[in-house]
Amino acid sequence: MFTQKKTKMKTTVIIQISIEGFHQYNEAPEEVKFLSCIHRHTFIIKCGYKVTSLNRELEIFICRKAVNNYIESIYSIPALFNNMSCEMIAKDILTSHKKDKMIWCEVWEENTGGAKIEL
Repeated sequence: MFTQKKTKMKTTVIIQISIEGFHQYNEAPEEVKFLSCIHRHTFIIKCGYKVTSLNRELEIFICRKAVNNYIESIYSIPALFNNMSCEMIAKDILTSHKKDKMIWCEVWEENTGGAKIEL
């Protein structure tokens, strides 16, 4: 049987989901003024959870479902994030899931860029 030795190793379970959503950047600089109009993205959300066991302390399917359910209940599907930035969305998800051992959250616009918030 494989057990984790008492070292300073950190173990993180990571989930990823993709959701269709809309947002806008009301105060967009002139050179990207088009972002002030509501526009669509496929948002890729990645979340990390601190665990101490190497044997499924957290189940990925359950964590993904919890994040999906949260987004749907707060923002609908497709998600209507209004004037929220990726940073704001990540902070909201992280804050609402700290009790579930979430320690960081990333929100990406497609695979082009995004933000990461960590505890």
